[in-house]
Order: sequence, then structure tokens, then C-alpha cells
Amino acid sequence: MQLQNYLYRYRKDLIASSYPEVKEFLSEICQKVYTTQINPDELFFISSQFDLNDVSLLFSSKALIENTIKQANLQPSFIHIDVTFKLIDLGLPFFVLSTETLNHNYRPIAFYVATSESILHTDFMLSNVKQFLKEKFNVDWTPKFVLTDNSDALIGGTKKVFTHSYKHLACHFHLAKRMRDKTQGKDLREFKHFIFFGVKVLKNCLTKDFFKNTWILIKDYWKQNNVPQEFINCFEREYIDKEFSWYYGSAFPGKSGTNNSIESGNKIIKDFFNRRAHNIKEFLGKMKDFIKEWSVLEKIEFPYQVKYNEKIKKQAQLLVKNKEYIDEIKTPDTWYFARKGIEKNSIPRAIELLLSRRPFPKTISELFEAWGNFRVLDKISRKCDCSEYFKSNYCKHLLALMIHNKELEDLQIQKKQTKEEGKVKSLKHFKNN
Repeated sequence: MQLQNYLYRYRKDLIASSYPEVKEFLSEICQKVYTTQINPDELFFISSQFDLNDVSLLFSSKALIENTIKQANLQPSFIHIDVTFKLIDLGLPFFVLSTETLNHNYRPIAFYVATSESILHTDFMLSNVKQFLKEKFNVDWTPKFVLTDNSDALIGGTKKVFTHSYKHLACHFHLAKRMRDKTQGKDLREFKHFIFFGVKVLKNCLTKDFFKNTWILIKDYWKQNNVPQEFINCFEREYIDKEFSWYYGSAFPGKSGTNNSIESGNKIIKDFFNRRAHNIKEFLGKMKDFIKEWSVLEKIEFPYQVKYNEKIKKQAQLLVKNKEYIDEIKTPDTWYFARKGIEKNSIPRAIELLLSRRPFPKTISELFEAWGNFRVLDKISRKCDCSEYFKSNYCKHLLALMIHNKELEDLQIQKKQTKEEGKVKSLKHFKNN
């Protein structure tokens, strides 16, 4: 608290030292507001306030604002929120509001400079964007999913603005990073394997009830392996009891559980600023250029189809070629794919355990025997229980089924075959003549 108070006073003194000059500059630049005639790539301010006690600058472009509308036309509506402190020399937080395409490409929506990362400022940013969308675009902004890191300010501010039913998602990346940092310390270093094992098992859950049941097993597993009770209590408080979700089944298939698109966007922004902090005048001048660059057609495009990853397509081809799927007579609408490490002679017994499993496992061993040995693909609903499917809405198992059913062919192979066929036809034509 003493450190926070010191930083607050220090920041205030910095603002005061250049206040008249900055105030004059902002008074001029912040006059740019939205009109129907504004260019799609032109920066405008949705809201602006700059004085000794409060900094609040919310800005975007018409092309970027429309990103949230385009995304909602393809999938259930969702947004990402992240904050960085490294771009402005005053140490002011810089909020980035964004979304992503079907292929998880970063798409910014709006940017916000504030005095602090707080519930108040998160509330202000989201409520002003919401009001702006309603007044200027006649859009009721009601995201079904919101993804952030484990920030009480972002979680609490979002909850205040969005009173409709939605799911708050926490980022896998930030959780894993936090666990890596914690397990570097001498108190937890020897328990690193057990901790990450538990996190991975929890992350793979597909339903809320399964997640809750699995947490009971993991908590007992950690206790049995002498993981410090203080860590277990902290983990439960921060990642189990909070009003957010971070397991794979939290959202719809195709909604990534990480904010990798935000992180890639942050990298782009930081590289644009040469990875150094700027004064507020320089910062806004460069953001004007950044928004102009990111409002062009190829950077606001939302493709209507998922682009299948070539590596995953090749893996799917091998699954079909080597017949690495199991057709069980008792469940004709299901394919089973054995995970690595399972010996062929143990597969029949493993399948038997899978088919006889209860709604929830009672022990860690049962969890692995009945749920962990196979990836299960429903051939009718086209749903798989692997992590890649939940991330991308497709996976090598689903593509293998499509290739098997001749619904999907490798275009590269198809081109090679066509070329070979062309050679044969040319040879026949030569002989005939």
C-alpha cells in the first residue's frame, strides 16, 4: 500500500510538471470525435479527460469499432481485455480492448489510457464503448464471453457493466505463467511436477461439474504429495472459487482459452513503439499512426471459414492411412484414438474401462484409466474431447473422419495427382498420334 501511494504521488507530480503543455495539446487532439463522415481509419475520441487527478482517454476508429460487430456475426460474441504499463513514461495503464478471428488473429476494438487499473476505470471504458455502440451503430453490446487475466479490477469492472448473462474466462497462458513463477521459489520447487500435473488435468475438463469433481481429486492428490497447504488454499481462492472459468469446456469450440491473440497484439504494439515508454504527446501521435495502419482492409478482415493448419491435416492423413482409429461395435457412432504410450495389447481392456465409466471418477487412477487413455470423437455431432478441438473447432481426429468420408482431400496431393495424370494423358496422346 505504501508503494502504491508513493507511485500515485510520483505520477501526479510528473503530470503536474508538464501539465500546461500536455493539457493544451490534448485539448486540441481530443476535439476529434465520431461523425458519420469520418474516415474509417481516422482516430477519434469516444471520451477524454485529462487533469491532475484523473486521466481518461478512450479512443478508436470506425473500422476498429466495427470489429466487435463483425465477430458477433460469425460466433457467439466475445471480447478480450488486457492492460500494459510499458508504453507511457508516466506509468499510466494502457487498456487494450480486442477480439479475434476464427483463426485466432488479433483484432483491436478500442484503446484506453487511465489513471489506474481499477474497477472504476474498467467500468468507465466498457460502459462508454457500450453506450457509443448503441447511440452510433444501434447495437446492443452484450458479449457472451469476456477473457482477461486474473485481475480483480478487470473482472469486477466487467461485472458492473454487463448485467446480462455471460461467462468470464481466465487466460490459460497467464495461469501457467503464474504457476511457473511460483514454482521457481525454493518452497515449491520440489512440488513443481505435482502442481503442473494438477493444473493440466483441471484444464482438460469439459464441464463445470466435471471440473468441480476433478478439483476434489487434485486437492487430495496434492495433499498426499505434501504440496504446502498454503499454496493449495491460495490456488483454491484464486482459481477455483472466483467467478471465472479456465477449463477447456468453459466456452464454445473454437474460442481459444488463452489470450495469445492479445499477446501477439501487444507485441505488435510494443514493437511499433520500439519497446520503450513515450511521453503522452508522442504516445498519442504514434497511436494515431498505429490505428491508421490497423484499420486497413487486410487487418480488419474476418474470414468466414477456418483455415485448417497444414500440420494438423498431415497428422489426420496419417491417422487414416495407418488406421489409427478404433471402431467399437457397441458404439458405432464413435471413434476412439489411443493416446501415446498405450501398448496395443492393453487397448481392449482400456476400451472396456472407458465404456463402463461412471459420470465422475472417484480417484486419480480411475480418471486416467477411464478418461485419459483415449480421445473420443462423436461421428454424428462431429465433436471431439481433445484440447485442439476446443481451441480451433477442429482437430486431427475430426479431419481424419472427414478425409475417411472423402469430405476433405489434401489439395497438395490432389495437385500432384493431377500433374501425374496430365503426364499420363500426354504420353497416351503422343502414342496415339
